[in-house]
Amino acid sequence: MQHTSPNSDLMEMMDVFTRMVNRCIRIGLKENTHNMKRMSGLCYHELRDYDILSSYKICAISRAAGILSNRSQSVRRGRDVRDQVVRKPFITNCYGVKHNGCLLTIPYRRGNPINILLNAHTQKVLADTSMTVQSFSLTENRISICVSKEPDEIECVGTVGIDRNLRNVTCGGAKGVTVYKTNKLVSMKENTIRARAGFSRDDRRKKEQFWKQRQRRLADRTRQYINRISRDIVETATRNKTMILMEDLKGIRKLYRRGNGQGKNYRRRMNGWPFYELQRQIEYKAAWIGLPVGFVNPKRTSTRCPGCGKKLQEDAQRRRKMSCINCGLCMDRDVIAAMNISRKLPIRFGGSRGGIGEAQSDAFESAMPAPRIRIVDMSQSSKTCTR
Repeated sequence: MQHTSPNSDLMEMMDVFTRMVNRCIRIGLKENTHNMKRMSGLCYHELRDYDILSSYKICAISRAAGILSNRSQSVRRGRDVRDQVVRKPFITNCYGVKHNGCLLTIPYRRGNPINILLNAHTQKVLADTSMTVQSFSLTENRISICVSKEPDEIECVGTVGIDRNLRNVTCGGAKGVTVYKTNKLVSMKENTIRARAGFSRDDRRKKEQFWKQRQRRLADRTRQYINRISRDIVETATRNKTMILMEDLKGIRKLYRRGNGQGKNYRRRMNGWPFYELQRQIEYKAAWIGLPVGFVNPKRTSTRCPGCGKKLQEDAQRRRKMSCINCGLCMDRDVIAAMNISRKLPIRFGGSRGGIGEAQSDAFESAMPAPRIRIVDMSQSSKTCTR
């Protein structure tokens, strides 16, 4: 993505494209459909009066179908939705887009394309010959380019487990474990809630603007914080040639609904837990470089001893500590979970799928050495300790 200033021809194309999308949205609402195939049959002949290439008409129908699909999901979830309409001019296309050195060539008229000058950063990214430009999206002040590539799969020689929690992310295996502190995310969420509650101006429009601004700021800071964690995890796994394993978490939000016997503050914290954002970032970053990612059954990952396989007992004084009566192992439950996850066989793959040089199994070793634990706080300087 880069900033750009479209010329008059591009501005005219964006205006036409926006009007086509709104026309398709009105047709979809009238016919009560968001199916791409049906909308193509209903809308394509209605767009014949617009002076633009046919490829843009197909993309306008696809864009309208996506907007109506999101609206349908919001209606099913009981949200108050307004009439969908595109107000800001934009244009997107996935046909006939080419990269020519420092220029991006997009179709304009038949046999008469338009060239957009790319900045130094975009040219550096697109210099990779393994990348292919798939589409572009242009607005009044910026252009976004979608690229794809086929990475070489990394042959892994081991696995690493990731245990996601509200206040930390634990990553590692029997040789070493890294604990990423995420207390900052919880405090950012609480500060945003207090700031929104402290807005006392009796103006509904200003109040909505303030709330959206705070929520957008929270989302941006959360993604940035998780980005540093996911980047470090993927880089370490790539360097060590280890496959990433995560728990296959499903139905988490259903556990923290009203009426489940939990306090509202606790439910608020758990429902604001960004566990999927970490998974999403790890998946796409690993897929981009060809690192395999798998998902395991989360059952008994923090209650089974990684040394002998027996059931662990909770420490009465330190509730985060788990001890084994059989072999005497005593560790933090999050570290135990990461170690058990790294030793499980994946039940499904996500993102890129690659081979594992040494197959992992659920067999337990007779002796479990104490792993080297590294505690990292991304908001401060990291520190390392051995337990």
